[in-house]
Amino acid sequence: MSLPESPFSCLCLQFLFSLSSALLFPSYWFIDRLLSCAVFTSIERFHRPGLRFLCLVLGVPLFLLLFILSLPLGFFGFLFWAPLQKLRRPFSYQNSVKTCDVPEKILEGDCSFIFISANLCLLPDGLARFSNLHHTQRRSLAISRLLCSPSEPAQNNCEDKVPMCSTEDVLPMIEIPYKIKRDASAEGDMPFEVSTVFPQNADFVCLQEVFDGRASRKLRHCLGSTFPHILYDIGPSGPHGCGFRFFRSGLFLASRHPFMAAKYYFYPNARGEDALASKGLLCVKVYIGMTKQKQKIVGYINCTHLHAPESDAVIRCDQMSLLLQWVLDFQSQYSEDGDLVVFDVLCGDLNFDNCSTDDCMEQKHQLFSVYKDPCRDSAGQDRRGTVGTLLRWDCLYHEAINTPASLKRTLDSEAERRLYVAPPLPEGIDGSGAHWTGRRIDYILYRESDSLLSLAVNKFQFITQLAGLSDHVPVSMHFSISLPGGSSPVNNDTTIPH
Repeated sequence: MSLPESPFSCLCLQFLFSLSSALLFPSYWFIDRLLSCAVFTSIERFHRPGLRFLCLVLGVPLFLLLFILSLPLGFFGFLFWAPLQKLRRPFSYQNSVKTCDVPEKILEGDCSFIFISANLCLLPDGLARFSNLHHTQRRSLAISRLLCSPSEPAQNNCEDKVPMCSTEDVLPMIEIPYKIKRDASAEGDMPFEVSTVFPQNADFVCLQEVFDGRASRKLRHCLGSTFPHILYDIGPSGPHGCGFRFFRSGLFLASRHPFMAAKYYFYPNARGEDALASKGLLCVKVYIGMTKQKQKIVGYINCTHLHAPESDAVIRCDQMSLLLQWVLDFQSQYSEDGDLVVFDVLCGDLNFDNCSTDDCMEQKHQLFSVYKDPCRDSAGQDRRGTVGTLLRWDCLYHEAINTPASLKRTLDSEAERRLYVAPPLPEGIDGSGAHWTGRRIDYILYRESDSLLSLAVNKFQFITQLAGLSDHVPVSMHFSISLPGGSSPVNNDTTIPH
């Protein structure tokens, strides 16, 4: 059942890879510092002119010189690092619990699960500044602590105090208890919630844009005690096909439940800045437990980050078509007779929303006839109570959104959302009819099928605890499954319709 932890087949290759990475690190760090001295966040541009001057006059020449001096060492490391990428598995696995030490879980009745999905923008510091975020290492440490201790107050170290624009009264949130079912009643309202803290006892955390290696280590160190099973460093890097990938996929999956199988699929059609990273789809089969009748209970998790440039709708649609085929291939390959499949979830940053007219192609894709989006009524229309998850990059340090409490107040008010949440595309088009959502590009979707147990969504949350630490609002889905009481095996046909 367990996956190999090292991405290499032998310790010798692992040692060579670690050595070559260490030789490359000085060049990587100096060029990152050089960019950090040349690119400024809104705080630094408008509130720290003296620091800007020192960085440009002293920092840029210093780090440029150090980078040039480090190049021979970096080149020597690259000679080993690049060919080793061809021998590396496309992910690493951190397993904090040995299988033999874990008692067998016998499950019956109702089971509940909590998924979290978040884009953290943990790029190297110099590149994160293009999204108006800085101090990647500090942010990664703060985010790690918040994910481990959801009730802990956020420390975002924001110093920009920009006056809020005048707004209208806060609109009340819809609080209607509702469970999604596989019938016509599923078109009603459901309980959406804007929460200032992450849910406690989450089962799975799917993260995007964990590109920086040191930030990934901080996340693994902190999350390891709560989530013993972590997949990281996902995707290839270095020479790949006809190009060169400077970054892996940025995907990061933490789980309380052990992984039975995992596979990474690489999107071949990226272009522009997205061609610098090896974005793709991570498919994972997780082990949940056993029924009293010794039937294995499993689930499927699919994590992705689609193409980012707004004008490339065709590329995103092609990636979604590939995604559906790959999910089918993975589940066909790793399904076993007698498996009781309790969920099939797709989560990640899809880089389009359900209210922009520019995103109409993606909104009507077949993906939404296979996977259900609990936040949308139909293509182009979100449910009332949903909010956008992409914040305006130039407003990240405004006092209206730089703390969890103030961001919650802003998201709860439609008038203030219009000021601080990224608008539908093209700008000037309201979208979503009378209810203004903004760009909701972070998704948790689930599949409904006669071959799966009935799933009831109990709550969907938009979480503000990372205010000032990311330009995205994390999302969380709480759902429950009723396990069958009889001993008859459940149909294990996981076929996804074409």
